[in-house]
Formats: sequence, structure tokens, C-alpha cells
Amino acid sequence: MKTTTPTATDRPAEAAPQTADMTDWTGADFDSWQVLTSLNVSDPITRVTRARQGQAQERTR
Repeated sequence: MKTTTPTATDRPAEAAPQTADMTDWTGADFDSWQVLTSLNVSDPITRVTRARQGQAQERTR
């Protein structure tokens, strides 16, 4: 029995919408966008961008 491994050319590429918010995205950011899109979350680009900014931490002495 012969098995085959699918290659990237076997599948159509999913194109992400390109906006100014996405210029410095990492692979993990893109993965998060894909998950949010698949869950039909409203405005996934803004949610991923906001999550990338992190939370400001209060300095204590």
C-alpha cells in the first residue's frame, strides 16, 4: 500500500485580509485570526491586534 503526503499545492491557499493592523503579525497572530474567523467572531483583526498589545503592568516598590 502506498501512502501520499499532501503538499501545499494540493490545497487552495486561504488569503487573509491585509490591513494596516496586520503589517507586523506573526504566524501565531495569523493562526489566532483563523480560529476567530472560523468561530464567526465579529472583527477578528481588531481582537488579535488588541491582544498583541498586552496589558500595562503597574510598577510597585
